Amino acid sequence: MKYPLILFDLDSTLLDTNLNAEKALQKMPIAQKFSFNSERLAYWHVLNNSLWQQYESNQITKDQLFDQRFKRYFQHFDVQVDTSPFQDQFIKLFAQEHELMPHAVDLLDSLSDHQLYVISNGTKFKQQQQIKGANIGSYFRKVILSEYLGYKKPDPKFFQSMSQVIGDNDFSDMLVVGDSLSADIQGANRAGIDSVWYNPSKSVNKGSQKPTYEVDDLLQIQNILR
Repeated sequence: MKYPLILFDLDSTLLDTNLNAEKALQKMPIAQKFSFNSERLAYWHVLNNSLWQQYESNQITKDQLFDQRFKRYFQHFDVQVDTSPFQDQFIKLFAQEHELMPHAVDLLDSLSDHQLYVISNGTKFKQQQQIKGANIGSYFRKVILSEYLGYKKPDPKFFQSMSQVIGDNDFSDMLVVGDSLSADIQGANRAGIDSVWYNPSKSVNKGSQKPTYEVDDLLQIQNILR
């Protein structure tokens, strides 16, 4: 069998993380005074993605990411507000949202002959709640999180530790599926694992990290496995 072990990123790969975040933001108490319109939501994604990339490259810690995110966001819009309760409010609401990317369940249903795992840099509370809410937990042998391993993608040590958890150190058996060039694809490249870049927006890859495969629809992964 080609790639008997498939390692899925969760956020923006299986979960529609942008949509889920937007729903959570719009349910926060501050939304009664501060309208999260399309322009403001777009900036949230820009800032959030930038902070996560800084975290992945060890420029900031996860605590700093969460501490800075709302402060910097509202500073950008010159809004004077106490942001200290916002992170806790947001993460609780965010964890309740569990919209999936198109064809995620169809793909998972078709992979019953493969061993499926989640590999994620996300927080335990959010990931567990969203997996449960989306009713996709039964597809996976294990959910492997960076906070359990002590290493995060793209660090090769993440994948080395992951292989110990899985009980298989033959990376040629594995395929990483993810949306992030900086975390998923770079991590797979460093570890020597083949990868699929899930690129539904059909963005141009201007970086140095090249995936083994690229798809813009999750169902296209079926063709790779044939």
